[in-house]
Amino acid sequence: MTRSRMSLALAACLALAVALGGCGKSSTPITPGSGPLPYLGLVPNPSDPAFFHPDSAREAVELPRSTGVNMVQMGDLWSTLEPSAGALSGATLRLQCFIYTTLGVRPFFNLRLIDTNQRGVPADLASTAWDAPAMTARVDAVVDTILAVSQLYPLIVLGIGNEVDVYFAAHPSELPAFRALLTRQIARIHAAQPGLPVGTSTTSPQNGNGWVGDTLNAYTDVRMYTYYPFVPASDFQMQPPSVLDADLDAMLARGTSPMFMQEVGYSSSPACGSSPALQSEFARRFRQWHARQTRSRVLGVSYFMYTDWSSATLNTLYTYYGLVSPGFAGYLGGLGLRDSSGIAKPAWEAWKNPS
Repeated sequence: MTRSRMSLALAACLALAVALGGCGKSSTPITPGSGPLPYLGLVPNPSDPAFFHPDSAREAVELPRSTGVNMVQMGDLWSTLEPSAGALSGATLRLQCFIYTTLGVRPFFNLRLIDTNQRGVPADLASTAWDAPAMTARVDAVVDTILAVSQLYPLIVLGIGNEVDVYFAAHPSELPAFRALLTRQIARIHAAQPGLPVGTSTTSPQNGNGWVGDTLNAYTDVRMYTYYPFVPASDFQMQPPSVLDADLDAMLARGTSPMFMQEVGYSSSPACGSSPALQSEFARRFRQWHARQTRSRVLGVSYFMYTDWSSATLNTLYTYYGLVSPGFAGYLGGLGLRDSSGIAKPAWEAWKNPS
């Protein structure tokens, strides 16, 4: 559920913070394999009242970093990098990566060619086959734009597609062409930046479309998943937090390549059959599970997210996904460890002190 609106606004806030001299504390650069634990991420959105206050935006990175966070999730639709056909620019991405690196966290990036239930391509390619020459040439160019930034600010992982199993479960005939596109990009990325892992994100296999990820992960360097433990065939009802350990262990055992958890989250909303106390237990279990892993098997895990979205952002997301229901509204509206005003929920304390 990566959101370019939030990441772009945060980048603007942090850019202002840097301009005002608030660059944060220095830190030792992190390199792959430098420590035994997986990278740890927490999406660092500030509270809604302070969204455009530079110190609060910087604090949204620095406070999580004080709890062990050393990675940040980034993901944009193609249109962010190419707002009109042929008008490619990596300036915004380069600024974001510079800011996050300055503040002591390393980015990973997902180019959302697919975004859950829809394509994320420019309008002029909306009906173009994934393996058509026109699509191939344009994807080559946008990936090259990302790689140029990654040469300056090395990415931990580069993803090609977000929660693609949802889309391909509804459009299975398109999967072979996308696989061809993906394998082409993996080869090109390896040639340009050896050692940069490439993956494509799917929802957790427990959701019933694990065959899509299995098909694509035969070619990827990492198995990228998002994980929200919903009750099957429900309106986004949360299962008990106790399912986390077995679910993540089963996902880890599903393949031999390293696992990368792009998003892990749990709503606190009663509309999802949850509560702040249940979310707190889930956050504690997540931190404890992370502490038992090694980077060779689990490259990184990222929690979604630090602060709840505002009602205005939620309304934008309902329109974007073409979906609104009590459970969906509660799910999207209750994922933060703090509420939208920045007031800590019990889960924030559990995150900071998980033992």
